Amino acid sequence: MIKLVVALSVLGAHGDVAEPIIPNSIVVATARGQLEVPVSTEMGHPALSVPRLGQLLPVTAQVSGDWATVAFAQQPFRFLLGASNFVYQGRVVPLVGGAYVRRDTVYVPLQWLTEYVPRMFSEGYRYDPYAGRFEESRLAPIASPTITQPRLDYRAPAPGSPAAREGFRMLHKVVIDAGHGGRDPGNPGKFLPRGVNEKHITLALAGLIEDELESRGVSVVMTRTRDVTVNVHNRAPLCKDDCGLFVSIHVNSLKPRTGYQNVSGFETYFLDDARTQEAQRVAQMENDAILYDTDEPIEEDDPLSFILKDLHTNEYLRQSAELADFIQQAGARVHPGRDRGVSQARFVVLGYASRPAVLVETGFATNKKDAEFLTSATGKQRLADAIADGIVQYLKRYEAKVLGGVEP
Repeated sequence: MIKLVVALSVLGAHGDVAEPIIPNSIVVATARGQLEVPVSTEMGHPALSVPRLGQLLPVTAQVSGDWATVAFAQQPFRFLLGASNFVYQGRVVPLVGGAYVRRDTVYVPLQWLTEYVPRMFSEGYRYDPYAGRFEESRLAPIASPTITQPRLDYRAPAPGSPAAREGFRMLHKVVIDAGHGGRDPGNPGKFLPRGVNEKHITLALAGLIEDELESRGVSVVMTRTRDVTVNVHNRAPLCKDDCGLFVSIHVNSLKPRTGYQNVSGFETYFLDDARTQEAQRVAQMENDAILYDTDEPIEEDDPLSFILKDLHTNEYLRQSAELADFIQQAGARVHPGRDRGVSQARFVVLGYASRPAVLVETGFATNKKDAEFLTSATGKQRLADAIADGIVQYLKRYEAKVLGGVEP
């Protein structure tokens, strides 16, 4: 049985709340008959086939571009494919997982059907989590544009708040990861001052990024705020629930070879198979951080965990690439070195992300000009501002898609 966080729970023997349980299937029971509907977990969260549900329920789906409009009793619910929410009457409702299309079939989250539909059609439907049974009542559901809205966890920024002044229409939370730390110094770098390692620069940069984002109304969680070792496997999972994205900050370097001191620049990565030897080299260098992990990593013995992790990666692949592009464009504008563009590779620190996630190589400690920029107060501040700019631009684009359904 796969254990995921969903809005289904049952009481234990002593009245306590037991672990959420995902059924292998649910039963749909109406006056027209009874049907068993399999629960799919192929995208890492429980979902149901709309055509299968439509055999007994008043539900249909239409896909247009990145959006799926799912109508239940003539009420439209809009799902941005791959995003963990739905839009109803202009309001955004967060979910554990989103709608998606597989084999020309639209799948909707189990949570949407069993938690939100009964709430909105309270006289027409109910869900029994003990029996795994979605039932139609004797009263036929009445389609009405004045259906009571569900209780929403989503909150708009308060008027006059930093988020509102920035132009945000949603509240956002991100995780900023200062790479390395504690026992893991990262690279020393030929041109870094004595006693300064990569871990010191990443921590300083991450703190400045945090300050800049929070001044714009974006809530920030830091993986570390001091010189401590944090297990590489446990960093990205800090971005969960209402967290929107994960950004890991690093400093590049090269081993001595002909002309190595001339290599410079700013580069942003997302998680996918490396396409170049350089990307493989950078990933190997950063993945060496696992040698410093002495506490237990996230359990990964179960082969299914690898499958689910890969599904999460694929689900957010496009969004991670978009986030990387925004950060790269902003960072390259202020960096004194080369614009090295967006690349991809298999970074361990990104491997357990369940949200869009990127890794930023902020410059080369083996290049004199880059190192001076990264260690100067002015350089760090300009770079932190630029990375924050990229993050904010991505979040606003996300808002435009979710709230307006249009490209900004």
